[in-house]
Amino acid sequence: MVYSDIEDEEEDETLVYKMQRSSSDSSTLLIQNTGPSPKTVEDAYDAFLEKKGITMYLVAIILCSGIGLISDTLEIMSLSFAKGRLTTHFELSRQEESALSGALFAGMLLGGLVWGRAADLYGRRRVLLISLTMNGSCAALSALSPTFWMFLTARFFSGIGVGGSLPVIFSYVSEWVPRKIKGGVISAVATCWMVGSILAAALAWLFLPHIIENSFWDSWRIYLVACSVPSLLAAGIYSYLDESPVFLIEKGRRVEAMAVLRSYAGNSTAVMGELSTLKRVIEDDAALKPEVQEKFNLISVIWDFLRGTVDLFSGSLLKTTLLLMVVILPVHFGYYGFMMWLPEYIERHANSSGTIKPPDYVYRESLYVSLASLPGNLISILITDKVGPKIILCVSQVLSAGSVFLLWKFNTPDQTIILSCLFNAVTAPIFNMVDFLIPALYPTPARGTAFGFHTSLIRIIMIAANWLFSLFIDTSPTVPILITAVLLVTSAILSLFVPNVKTKDL
Repeated sequence: MVYSDIEDEEEDETLVYKMQRSSSDSSTLLIQNTGPSPKTVEDAYDAFLEKKGITMYLVAIILCSGIGLISDTLEIMSLSFAKGRLTTHFELSRQEESALSGALFAGMLLGGLVWGRAADLYGRRRVLLISLTMNGSCAALSALSPTFWMFLTARFFSGIGVGGSLPVIFSYVSEWVPRKIKGGVISAVATCWMVGSILAAALAWLFLPHIIENSFWDSWRIYLVACSVPSLLAAGIYSYLDESPVFLIEKGRRVEAMAVLRSYAGNSTAVMGELSTLKRVIEDDAALKPEVQEKFNLISVIWDFLRGTVDLFSGSLLKTTLLLMVVILPVHFGYYGFMMWLPEYIERHANSSGTIKPPDYVYRESLYVSLASLPGNLISILITDKVGPKIILCVSQVLSAGSVFLLWKFNTPDQTIILSCLFNAVTAPIFNMVDFLIPALYPTPARGTAFGFHTSLIRIIMIAANWLFSLFIDTSPTVPILITAVLLVTSAILSLFVPNVKTKDL
Protein backbone atom coordinates (compact mmCIF):
# COMPACT_ATOMS: atom_id res chain seq x y z
CA MET A 1 0.00 0.00 0.00
CA VAL A 2 1.44 3.37 -1.03
CA TYR A 3 1.36 6.67 0.80
CA SER A 4 1.16 9.79 -1.42
CA ASP A 5 0.58 13.44 -0.61
CA ILE A 6 -1.21 12.49 2.56
CA GLU A 7 -0.27 15.63 4.47
CA ASP A 8 -1.66 17.88 1.69
CA GLU A 9 -4.86 15.91 1.46
CA GLU A 10 -5.42 16.18 5.17
CA GLU A 11 -5.04 19.97 5.10
CA ASP A 12 -7.78 20.20 2.49
CA GLU A 13 -10.19 18.02 4.39
CA THR A 14 -13.22 19.83 5.81
CA LEU A 15 -13.80 17.13 8.39
CA VAL A 16 -12.32 17.59 11.83
CA TYR A 17 -11.04 14.76 14.01
CA LYS A 18 -12.16 14.70 17.59
CA MET A 19 -11.98 12.17 20.37
CA GLN A 20 -13.72 11.95 23.69
CA ARG A 21 -12.75 9.55 26.43
CA SER A 22 -15.82 7.83 27.79
CA SER A 23 -16.14 7.61 31.58
CA SER A 24 -16.70 3.87 31.40
CA ASP A 25 -13.91 3.05 28.94
CA SER A 26 -10.94 5.33 28.66
CA SER A 27 -10.15 3.99 25.21
CA THR A 28 -13.51 4.74 23.55
CA LEU A 29 -13.19 7.06 20.59
CA LEU A 30 -16.42 8.87 19.71
CA ILE A 31 -17.61 10.03 16.33
CA GLN A 32 -20.65 12.15 15.71
CA ASN A 33 -21.87 12.63 12.18
CA THR A 34 -24.63 14.72 10.71
CA GLY A 35 -27.03 11.78 11.10
CA PRO A 36 -29.52 11.33 13.90
CA SER A 37 -27.20 9.63 16.41
CA PRO A 38 -23.47 9.52 17.32
CA LYS A 39 -21.25 6.53 16.63
CA THR A 40 -18.18 5.22 18.35
CA VAL A 41 -15.09 4.81 16.22
CA GLU A 42 -15.39 1.09 16.82
CA ASP A 43 -18.87 1.11 15.20
CA ALA A 44 -17.83 3.31 12.30
CA TYR A 45 -14.62 1.35 11.74
CA ASP A 46 -16.57 -1.91 11.73
CA ALA A 47 -19.08 -0.46 9.26
CA PHE A 48 -16.17 0.47 6.99
CA LEU A 49 -14.65 -3.03 7.22
CA GLU A 50 -18.03 -4.69 6.65
CA LYS A 51 -18.75 -2.52 3.63
CA LYS A 52 -15.33 -3.35 2.20
CA GLY A 53 -15.89 -7.06 2.76
CA ILE A 54 -13.33 -9.81 2.30
CA THR A 55 -10.47 -8.69 0.06
CA MET A 56 -7.24 -10.27 -1.15
CA TYR A 57 -5.35 -7.97 1.22
CA LEU A 58 -7.39 -9.25 4.18
CA VAL A 59 -6.79 -12.82 3.02
CA ALA A 60 -3.05 -12.05 2.91
CA ILE A 61 -3.21 -10.77 6.50
CA ILE A 62 -5.05 -13.90 7.64
CA LEU A 63 -2.68 -16.24 5.78
CA CYS A 64 0.41 -14.45 7.04
CA SER A 65 -0.89 -14.59 10.60
CA GLY A 66 -1.58 -18.28 10.11
CA ILE A 67 1.96 -18.89 8.87
CA GLY A 68 3.28 -17.00 11.89
CA LEU A 69 1.28 -19.24 14.21
CA ILE A 70 2.46 -22.33 12.33
CA SER A 71 6.06 -21.24 12.83
CA ASP A 72 5.54 -20.82 16.57
CA THR A 73 3.96 -24.27 16.80
CA LEU A 74 6.87 -25.79 14.91
CA GLU A 75 9.40 -24.29 17.32
CA ILE A 76 7.54 -25.73 20.32
CA MET A 77 6.59 -29.14 18.95
CA SER A 78 9.80 -29.85 17.02
CA LEU A 79 11.73 -30.34 20.26
CA SER A 80 9.38 -33.10 21.38
CA PHE A 81 10.18 -35.06 18.21
CA ALA A 82 13.91 -34.28 18.09
CA LYS A 83 14.38 -34.91 21.81
CA GLY A 84 15.47 -38.53 21.37
CA ARG A 85 18.09 -37.68 18.76
CA LEU A 86 19.35 -34.72 20.78
CA THR A 87 19.61 -36.86 23.90
CA THR A 88 21.75 -39.40 22.05
CA HIS A 89 23.88 -36.81 20.25
CA PHE A 90 24.67 -34.71 23.33
CA GLU A 91 24.52 -37.66 25.80
CA LEU A 92 21.96 -35.91 28.02
CA SER A 93 20.74 -36.86 31.46
CA ARG A 94 17.00 -36.79 32.26
CA GLN A 95 17.37 -33.32 33.84
CA GLU A 96 19.23 -31.99 30.80
CA GLU A 97 16.61 -33.54 28.54
CA SER A 98 13.92 -31.65 30.43
CA ALA A 99 15.98 -28.45 30.03
CA LEU A 100 15.60 -28.71 26.24
CA SER A 101 11.99 -27.59 26.47
CA GLY A 102 12.59 -25.52 29.61
CA ALA A 103 15.00 -23.17 27.82
CA LEU A 104 12.48 -22.51 25.05
CA PHE A 105 9.63 -21.94 27.53
CA ALA A 106 11.80 -19.61 29.66
CA GLY A 107 12.51 -17.54 26.55
CA MET A 108 8.81 -17.50 25.72
CA LEU A 109 8.08 -16.26 29.24
CA LEU A 110 10.49 -13.32 28.83
CA GLY A 111 9.24 -12.65 25.31
CA GLY A 112 5.64 -12.52 26.49
CA LEU A 113 6.57 -10.03 29.20
CA VAL A 114 8.35 -7.68 26.80
CA TRP A 115 6.71 -7.98 23.41
CA GLY A 116 3.06 -7.88 24.46
CA ARG A 117 3.46 -4.42 25.99
CA ALA A 118 5.83 -3.35 23.20
CA ALA A 119 3.05 -4.07 20.70
CA ASP A 120 0.77 -1.64 22.58
CA LEU A 121 3.50 1.02 22.57
CA TYR A 122 5.28 0.64 19.23
CA GLY A 123 2.90 -1.23 16.96
CA ARG A 124 1.74 -4.76 16.17
CA ARG A 125 3.51 -5.06 12.84
CA ARG A 126 6.89 -3.87 14.10
CA VAL A 127 6.87 -6.37 16.97
CA LEU A 128 5.83 -9.20 14.65
CA LEU A 129 8.65 -8.42 12.24
CA ILE A 130 11.29 -8.44 14.99
CA SER A 131 9.98 -11.42 16.95
CA LEU A 132 9.42 -13.69 13.94
CA THR A 133 12.86 -12.86 12.53
CA MET A 134 14.41 -13.57 15.93
CA ASN A 135 12.49 -16.83 16.20
CA GLY A 136 13.48 -18.17 12.80
CA SER A 137 17.14 -17.08 12.83
CA CYS A 138 17.86 -18.35 16.36
CA ALA A 139 16.07 -21.64 15.68
CA ALA A 140 18.21 -22.15 12.58
CA LEU A 141 21.35 -21.29 14.57
CA SER A 142 20.44 -23.90 17.19
CA ALA A 143 20.64 -26.54 14.47
CA LEU A 144 24.28 -25.56 13.91
CA SER A 145 25.23 -25.71 17.59
CA PRO A 146 28.26 -27.93 18.31
CA THR A 147 27.57 -28.11 22.07
CA PHE A 148 24.53 -28.64 24.25
CA TRP A 149 24.85 -25.29 26.02
CA MET A 150 25.10 -23.38 22.76
CA PHE A 151 21.98 -25.23 21.63
CA LEU A 152 20.13 -24.24 24.82
CA THR A 153 21.18 -20.60 24.43
CA ALA A 154 19.94 -20.46 20.83
CA ARG A 155 16.63 -22.06 21.78
CA PHE A 156 16.22 -19.60 24.66
CA PHE A 157 16.48 -16.65 22.26
CA SER A 158 14.24 -18.45 19.79
CA GLY A 159 11.74 -18.71 22.63
CA ILE A 160 11.89 -14.95 23.15
CA GLY A 161 10.83 -14.58 19.52
CA VAL A 162 7.99 -17.10 19.90
CA GLY A 163 6.83 -15.31 23.06
CA GLY A 164 6.57 -12.10 21.06
CA SER A 165 4.65 -13.28 18.05
CA LEU A 166 2.09 -15.52 19.79
CA PRO A 167 0.32 -12.77 21.79
CA VAL A 168 0.48 -10.18 19.00
CA ILE A 169 -0.72 -12.22 16.01
CA PHE A 170 -4.31 -12.40 17.25
CA SER A 171 -4.42 -8.72 18.23
CA TYR A 172 -3.20 -7.74 14.78
CA VAL A 173 -5.55 -9.88 12.71
CA SER A 174 -8.58 -9.14 14.92
CA GLU A 175 -8.15 -5.41 14.24
CA TRP A 176 -8.55 -5.93 10.48
CA VAL A 177 -11.67 -8.12 10.57
CA PRO A 178 -15.34 -6.98 10.79
CA ARG A 179 -17.25 -8.11 13.87
CA LYS A 180 -19.70 -10.45 12.19
CA ILE A 181 -16.92 -12.80 11.03
CA LYS A 182 -14.35 -12.08 13.75
CA GLY A 183 -14.99 -15.26 15.74
CA GLY A 184 -14.74 -17.48 12.68
CA VAL A 185 -11.60 -15.78 11.39
CA ILE A 186 -9.80 -15.95 14.74
CA SER A 187 -10.77 -19.61 15.06
CA ALA A 188 -9.45 -20.19 11.53
CA VAL A 189 -6.12 -18.56 12.39
CA ALA A 190 -5.99 -20.55 15.64
CA THR A 191 -6.52 -23.70 13.56
CA CYS A 192 -3.07 -23.08 12.11
CA TRP A 193 -1.75 -24.35 15.45
CA MET A 194 -3.08 -27.74 14.35
CA VAL A 195 -1.45 -27.26 10.94
CA GLY A 196 1.86 -26.53 12.69
CA SER A 197 1.52 -29.68 14.80
CA ILE A 198 0.79 -31.76 11.71
CA LEU A 199 3.72 -30.20 9.86
CA ALA A 200 6.05 -30.83 12.82
CA ALA A 201 5.06 -34.51 12.89
CA ALA A 202 5.21 -34.86 9.09
CA LEU A 203 8.69 -33.31 8.88
CA ALA A 204 9.82 -35.52 11.75
CA TRP A 205 8.49 -38.55 9.88
CA LEU A 206 10.34 -37.36 6.75
CA PHE A 207 13.74 -36.60 8.30
CA LEU A 208 14.29 -38.12 11.72
CA PRO A 209 14.08 -41.88 10.99
CA HIS A 210 17.17 -41.55 8.77
CA ILE A 211 20.59 -41.74 10.39
CA ILE A 212 23.40 -39.99 8.52
CA GLU A 213 26.72 -41.48 9.53
CA ASN A 214 29.93 -39.44 9.78
CA SER A 215 28.29 -36.17 8.83
CA PHE A 216 27.79 -32.88 10.64
CA TRP A 217 24.36 -32.63 9.04
CA ASP A 218 22.64 -35.25 11.12
CA SER A 219 18.91 -35.63 10.44
CA TRP A 220 17.91 -33.64 13.54
CA ARG A 221 19.86 -30.61 12.28
CA ILE A 222 18.12 -30.72 8.89
CA TYR A 223 14.78 -31.14 10.67
CA LEU A 224 15.27 -28.08 12.89
CA VAL A 225 16.42 -25.93 9.96
CA ALA A 226 13.31 -26.96 8.00
CA CYS A 227 11.12 -26.03 10.99
CA SER A 228 12.63 -22.52 11.10
CA VAL A 229 11.65 -21.60 7.52
CA PRO A 230 7.95 -20.60 8.11
CA SER A 231 8.95 -18.03 10.73
CA LEU A 232 11.29 -16.23 8.33
CA LEU A 233 8.67 -16.51 5.57
CA ALA A 234 6.02 -14.88 7.78
CA ALA A 235 8.43 -12.07 8.71
CA GLY A 236 9.06 -11.42 5.02
CA ILE A 237 5.32 -11.19 4.27
CA TYR A 238 4.65 -8.92 7.25
CA SER A 239 7.24 -6.48 5.89
CA TYR A 240 4.81 -5.78 3.01
CA LEU A 241 1.73 -5.33 5.21
CA ASP A 242 0.54 -2.17 6.97
CA GLU A 243 0.30 -1.38 10.64
CA SER A 244 -3.05 -1.91 12.33
CA PRO A 245 -5.25 1.20 11.78
CA VAL A 246 -6.78 0.64 15.22
CA PHE A 247 -3.34 0.99 16.81
CA LEU A 248 -2.54 4.10 14.73
CA ILE A 249 -5.79 5.79 15.73
CA GLU A 250 -5.22 4.93 19.39
CA LYS A 251 -1.76 6.54 19.19
CA GLY A 252 -3.14 9.71 17.61
CA ARG A 253 -1.40 8.95 14.30
CA ARG A 254 -4.54 9.75 12.32
CA VAL A 255 -2.78 10.82 9.12
CA GLU A 256 -1.11 7.42 8.86
CA ALA A 257 -4.31 5.59 9.82
CA MET A 258 -6.35 7.40 7.17
CA ALA A 259 -3.63 6.79 4.57
CA VAL A 260 -3.77 3.07 5.27
CA LEU A 261 -7.58 3.01 5.22
CA ARG A 262 -7.84 5.21 2.10
CA SER A 263 -5.53 2.88 0.22
CA TYR A 264 -7.42 -0.14 1.55
CA ALA A 265 -10.79 1.39 0.57
CA GLY A 266 -9.96 1.47 -3.14
CA ASN A 267 -12.33 3.24 -5.55
CA SER A 268 -15.67 2.07 -4.19
CA THR A 269 -18.02 5.01 -3.57
CA ALA A 270 -19.90 3.16 -0.83
CA VAL A 271 -16.70 2.23 1.00
CA MET A 272 -15.36 5.78 0.70
CA GLY A 273 -18.63 7.02 2.19
CA GLU A 274 -18.09 4.83 5.24
CA LEU A 275 -14.53 6.10 5.46
CA SER A 276 -15.80 9.69 5.47
CA THR A 277 -18.13 8.79 8.34
CA LEU A 278 -15.21 7.29 10.20
CA LYS A 279 -13.26 10.55 9.80
CA ARG A 280 -16.05 12.77 11.02
CA VAL A 281 -15.45 13.85 14.62
CA ILE A 282 -17.12 16.97 16.07
CA GLU A 283 -16.21 16.87 19.71
CA ASP A 284 -13.74 19.15 21.47
CA ASP A 285 -10.36 19.38 19.72
CA ALA A 286 -8.64 19.39 23.09
CA ALA A 287 -9.91 15.88 23.71
CA LEU A 288 -7.93 14.58 20.76
CA LYS A 289 -5.01 12.41 21.73
CA PRO A 290 -1.80 14.00 20.42
CA GLU A 291 0.29 11.99 18.00
CA VAL A 292 2.64 9.63 19.81
CA GLN A 293 5.82 8.26 18.20
CA GLU A 294 7.37 5.99 20.78
CA LYS A 295 11.10 5.29 20.78
CA PHE A 296 12.07 1.83 21.89
CA ASN A 297 13.51 1.58 25.39
CA LEU A 298 13.71 -1.85 27.03
CA ILE A 299 13.55 -0.50 30.59
CA SER A 300 10.54 1.62 29.66
CA VAL A 301 8.82 -1.40 28.07
CA ILE A 302 9.32 -3.53 31.18
CA TRP A 303 8.15 -0.71 33.45
CA ASP A 304 5.12 -0.03 31.28
CA PHE A 305 4.36 -3.75 31.21
CA LEU A 306 4.40 -3.87 35.01
CA ARG A 307 2.09 -0.84 35.18
CA GLY A 308 -0.17 -2.33 32.53
CA THR A 309 -0.27 -5.63 34.42
CA VAL A 310 -1.35 -3.83 37.58
CA ASP A 311 -4.16 -2.24 35.56
CA LEU A 312 -5.36 -5.73 34.58
CA PHE A 313 -6.03 -6.39 38.27
CA SER A 314 -7.95 -3.21 38.90
CA GLY A 315 -11.39 -1.85 38.14
CA SER A 316 -13.57 -3.62 35.61
CA LEU A 317 -10.68 -5.73 34.28
CA LEU A 318 -10.06 -7.58 37.56
CA LYS A 319 -12.87 -10.12 37.15
CA THR A 320 -11.98 -10.71 33.49
CA THR A 321 -8.31 -11.32 34.29
CA LEU A 322 -8.97 -13.74 37.16
CA LEU A 323 -11.58 -15.70 35.20
CA LEU A 324 -9.35 -16.08 32.16
CA MET A 325 -6.47 -17.21 34.36
CA VAL A 326 -8.42 -20.12 35.88
CA VAL A 327 -9.83 -21.05 32.46
CA ILE A 328 -6.58 -20.85 30.49
CA LEU A 329 -3.98 -22.40 32.78
CA PRO A 330 -5.33 -25.95 33.43
CA VAL A 331 -5.72 -26.90 29.77
CA HIS A 332 -2.24 -25.63 28.93
CA PHE A 333 -0.79 -27.57 31.85
CA GLY A 334 -2.27 -30.80 30.56
CA TYR A 335 -1.78 -30.19 26.86
CA TYR A 336 1.85 -29.11 26.85
CA GLY A 337 2.91 -31.45 29.63
CA PHE A 338 1.41 -34.41 27.80
CA MET A 339 2.16 -33.42 24.18
CA MET A 340 5.83 -32.58 24.84
CA TRP A 341 6.34 -36.12 26.16
CA LEU A 342 3.82 -37.88 23.89
CA PRO A 343 6.38 -39.35 21.44
CA GLU A 344 8.29 -40.96 24.30
CA TYR A 345 5.02 -42.00 25.95
CA ILE A 346 3.94 -43.75 22.74
CA GLU A 347 7.33 -45.40 22.31
CA ARG A 348 7.32 -46.74 25.88
CA HIS A 349 3.88 -48.31 25.49
CA ALA A 350 4.88 -49.77 22.14
CA ASN A 351 8.02 -51.33 23.63
CA SER A 352 6.09 -52.68 26.62
CA SER A 353 3.72 -54.53 24.29
CA GLY A 354 6.54 -56.84 23.18
CA THR A 355 6.01 -56.21 19.46
CA ILE A 356 8.75 -54.72 17.28
CA LYS A 357 7.67 -51.42 15.78
CA PRO A 358 9.20 -49.80 12.68
CA PRO A 359 11.59 -46.82 13.22
CA ASP A 360 8.98 -44.30 12.02
CA TYR A 361 6.20 -45.67 14.25
CA VAL A 362 6.32 -42.84 16.81
CA TYR A 363 6.27 -40.09 14.17
CA ARG A 364 3.44 -41.72 12.24
CA GLU A 365 1.27 -42.13 15.33
CA SER A 366 2.06 -38.55 16.45
CA LEU A 367 0.90 -37.34 13.05
CA TYR A 368 -2.43 -39.12 13.55
CA VAL A 369 -2.78 -37.45 16.97
CA SER A 370 -2.14 -34.03 15.43
CA LEU A 371 -4.67 -34.65 12.65
CA ALA A 372 -7.28 -35.56 15.26
CA SER A 373 -7.71 -31.91 16.23
CA LEU A 374 -9.19 -31.10 12.80
CA PRO A 375 -12.85 -31.81 13.76
CA GLY A 376 -12.64 -29.65 16.88
CA ASN A 377 -11.12 -26.79 14.92
CA LEU A 378 -13.76 -26.99 12.19
CA ILE A 379 -16.58 -27.05 14.72
CA SER A 380 -15.26 -23.96 16.51
CA ILE A 381 -14.91 -22.09 13.20
CA LEU A 382 -18.50 -22.87 12.22
CA ILE A 383 -20.38 -22.28 15.48
CA THR A 384 -18.41 -19.68 17.48
CA ASP A 385 -20.31 -16.74 16.00
CA LYS A 386 -23.63 -18.52 16.57
CA VAL A 387 -23.45 -19.90 20.11
CA GLY A 388 -20.63 -17.86 21.64
CA PRO A 389 -17.48 -19.09 23.40
CA LYS A 390 -18.92 -20.06 26.82
CA ILE A 391 -20.79 -23.19 25.75
CA ILE A 392 -17.92 -24.38 23.54
CA LEU A 393 -15.43 -23.74 26.34
CA CYS A 394 -17.37 -25.63 29.02
CA VAL A 395 -18.25 -28.64 26.87
CA SER A 396 -14.70 -28.95 25.51
CA GLN A 397 -13.16 -28.84 28.97
CA VAL A 398 -15.50 -31.53 30.33
CA LEU A 399 -14.74 -33.76 27.34
CA SER A 400 -11.00 -33.08 27.72
CA ALA A 401 -11.13 -34.09 31.38
CA GLY A 402 -12.95 -37.30 30.45
CA SER A 403 -10.43 -38.23 27.76
CA VAL A 404 -7.50 -37.55 30.10
CA PHE A 405 -9.10 -39.68 32.81
CA LEU A 406 -9.54 -42.54 30.33
CA LEU A 407 -5.82 -42.33 29.50
CA TRP A 408 -5.20 -43.36 33.09
CA LYS A 409 -7.63 -46.28 32.87
CA PHE A 410 -6.73 -47.68 29.44
CA ASN A 411 -3.06 -47.69 28.44
CA THR A 412 -2.34 -50.33 25.83
CA PRO A 413 -0.50 -48.90 22.75
CA ASP A 414 -3.64 -48.75 20.59
CA GLN A 415 -5.75 -47.33 23.42
CA THR A 416 -3.11 -44.68 24.11
CA ILE A 417 -3.17 -43.54 20.48
CA ILE A 418 -6.98 -43.46 20.30
CA LEU A 419 -7.41 -41.55 23.56
CA SER A 420 -4.59 -39.16 22.67
CA CYS A 421 -6.43 -38.42 19.42
CA LEU A 422 -9.65 -37.83 21.39
CA PHE A 423 -7.84 -35.52 23.83
CA ASN A 424 -6.34 -33.49 20.99
CA ALA A 425 -9.70 -33.25 19.21
CA VAL A 426 -11.68 -31.95 22.20
CA THR A 427 -8.99 -29.54 23.47
CA ALA A 428 -8.65 -27.74 20.11
CA PRO A 429 -11.83 -25.62 20.59
CA ILE A 430 -10.56 -24.50 24.03
CA PHE A 431 -7.48 -22.85 22.53
CA ASN A 432 -9.59 -21.23 19.82
CA MET A 433 -12.01 -19.79 22.38
CA VAL A 434 -9.17 -18.41 24.49
CA ASP A 435 -7.66 -16.75 21.40
CA PHE A 436 -11.10 -15.25 20.72
CA LEU A 437 -11.86 -14.11 24.28
CA ILE A 438 -8.69 -12.16 25.08
CA PRO A 439 -9.00 -9.59 22.26
CA ALA A 440 -12.79 -9.55 22.79
CA LEU A 441 -12.77 -8.83 26.53
CA TYR A 442 -9.91 -6.32 26.74
CA PRO A 443 -9.88 -2.78 25.26
CA THR A 444 -7.37 -1.84 22.56
CA PRO A 445 -4.81 -0.08 24.86
CA ALA A 446 -4.59 -3.16 27.12
CA ARG A 447 -4.96 -5.87 24.49
CA GLY A 448 -1.29 -6.57 23.82
CA THR A 449 -0.44 -6.33 27.51
CA ALA A 450 -3.25 -8.75 28.40
CA PHE A 451 -2.10 -11.23 25.77
CA GLY A 452 1.49 -10.88 26.99
CA PHE A 453 0.47 -11.36 30.61
CA HIS A 454 -1.64 -14.45 30.00
CA THR A 455 0.90 -16.02 27.66
CA SER A 456 3.63 -15.39 30.25
CA LEU A 457 1.57 -17.27 32.83
CA ILE A 458 1.11 -20.03 30.28
CA ARG A 459 4.90 -20.27 29.88
CA ILE A 460 5.28 -20.74 33.63
CA ILE A 461 2.65 -23.48 33.53
CA MET A 462 4.38 -25.07 30.53
CA ILE A 463 7.70 -25.14 32.38
CA ALA A 464 6.01 -26.64 35.46
CA ALA A 465 4.14 -29.23 33.37
CA ASN A 466 7.26 -30.18 31.44
CA TRP A 467 9.19 -30.62 34.71
CA LEU A 468 6.39 -32.57 36.42
CA PHE A 469 5.87 -34.95 33.51
CA SER A 470 9.64 -35.53 33.29
CA LEU A 471 9.67 -36.56 36.97
CA PHE A 472 6.95 -39.16 36.49
CA ILE A 473 7.62 -40.39 32.95
CA ASP A 474 9.92 -43.12 34.31
CA THR A 475 7.77 -44.16 37.28
CA SER A 476 4.09 -43.21 37.14
CA PRO A 477 3.08 -40.99 34.18
CA THR A 478 -0.58 -41.32 35.24
CA VAL A 479 -0.03 -38.95 38.21
CA PRO A 480 0.21 -35.70 36.17
CA ILE A 481 -2.54 -37.03 33.89
CA LEU A 482 -4.95 -37.34 36.82
CA ILE A 483 -3.93 -33.91 38.10
CA THR A 484 -4.75 -32.51 34.66
CA ALA A 485 -8.20 -34.17 34.68
CA VAL A 486 -9.09 -32.62 38.05
CA LEU A 487 -7.90 -29.18 36.95
CA LEU A 488 -9.92 -29.36 33.73
CA VAL A 489 -13.14 -30.22 35.57
CA THR A 490 -12.58 -27.30 37.96
CA SER A 491 -11.86 -24.97 35.06
CA ALA A 492 -15.03 -26.12 33.25
CA ILE A 493 -17.14 -25.15 36.26
CA LEU A 494 -15.48 -21.73 36.50
CA SER A 495 -15.96 -21.19 32.75
CA LEU A 496 -19.68 -20.81 33.45
CA PHE A 497 -18.88 -17.31 34.75
CA VAL A 498 -17.09 -16.21 31.57
CA PRO A 499 -19.12 -13.65 29.55
CA ASN A 500 -20.67 -15.32 26.51
CA VAL A 501 -19.40 -12.64 24.14
CA LYS A 502 -20.62 -12.99 20.59
CA THR A 503 -19.16 -11.02 17.72
CA LYS A 504 -22.31 -8.88 17.46
CA ASP A 505 -21.63 -7.69 21.02
CA LEU A 506 -17.98 -6.76 20.47
